[in-house]
Amino acid sequence: MRLISWARSSSPWVLHFNSGSCNGCDIEIVASRAPKYDLERFGILFKGSP
Repeated sequence: MRLISWARSSSPWVLHFNSGSCNGCDIEIVASRAPKYDLERFGILFKGSP
């Protein structure tokens, strides 16, 4: 439980920014938000703008 509390106190925020690539990274980021992986339970937040 201490690990989860620590991760939430200093969790990274992911900025989804597409710079015209092949969409491979976009697919991976969108998949990581799905219920199967659910990165938000570890405190990782996805933000649309900085």
